[in-house]
Amino acid sequence: MKAALALSIVLALVGAIYQYFATKADFEKYHPPGRIVTVEGLQFHIYCTGEGRLTILLEGGAGASSLAWAWIQPELAKSSRVCSYDRAGYAWSSPTDLPMDAINTSQQLYKLLKNANIPGPYLLVGHSIGGAYARMFAANYPQEVAGLILVDATSPSVLETYAEIDLPKVEDWTPPTARVFPYLASVGVMRAVVGLGLFNIATGLPPEEEAIAKAWISRPDYLDTVVREYSYLPDTLKQIYPLKSLNDLPLKVIVAGQFVGLDAETASKFAEWHLRQQRTWLELSRNSSFQVMTEANHISLMTNKLHAHKVADSIIEMVEVIGNRKDDRLSDQ
Repeated sequence: MKAALALSIVLALVGAIYQYFATKADFEKYHPPGRIVTVEGLQFHIYCTGEGRLTILLEGGAGASSLAWAWIQPELAKSSRVCSYDRAGYAWSSPTDLPMDAINTSQQLYKLLKNANIPGPYLLVGHSIGGAYARMFAANYPQEVAGLILVDATSPSVLETYAEIDLPKVEDWTPPTARVFPYLASVGVMRAVVGLGLFNIATGLPPEEEAIAKAWISRPDYLDTVVREYSYLPDTLKQIYPLKSLNDLPLKVIVAGQFVGLDAETASKFAEWHLRQQRTWLELSRNSSFQVMTEANHISLMTNKLHAHKVADSIIEMVEVIGNRKDDRLSDQ
């Protein structure tokens, strides 16, 4: 037992040293593609490309950085101005002590845009929990929002319907065991796991972005941010649940049709339930549309090149709708 304990200590020490130098090498190798902007003492990374009359804002899901849009942003930049960014604690942005909920996240994004001199109008695109943040942004700054696209976004309706498919309460969606991931990362275990291909949610992204994403996923501070953000998911959904209608704001809901890792019967049950939750988003606006990508799953909407390009095409269609709508209003005047 003494020998095993001594060996464990030595391995942990070696792993921690390895993790330290590997993280240092990552910082020297991978530089932010965009700008670093200060917001209330914190450093935020924002990456803008392309040109256009409005700005497309890309808000990723929990655990996702600006890298998640690597397939989609270049397509959008061909005809529009588009910005992705890293929320506090992700990739090249500083961590925050504030709650990582919809209220704080939307306010930080707004201040970031103002400090970076990126004017509206904005077309908000939110994937997963990023959709909830985009929903809050649209409610807080309606005069600057031209449209909203929710990409398989987490609906607040799950607060009441979780039991329909035997899910635990939203408060219990993050298992306590997840809190061990940052500690494993600190001694190099997560880096080894990711290196072996056993855990990599970035698989399928362009090679360069996938490599950078692997480096971030291996860091303890990044994983600590992921765990913290998930812990605020119930607060985020409760914050957006009572928000009022968006009237006739152009709204598009994009939904994944596949659930992976489940048997056929369970996957079908989850898919039907998921579609019902996604349809509740349509109640937000009198000018809404619904699109199901039957071949895609929640992650592949971002990481699969074909699926991501279809998402990009849908966003481009919304840009055209907004442009035509603006032209019609000007002609009416």
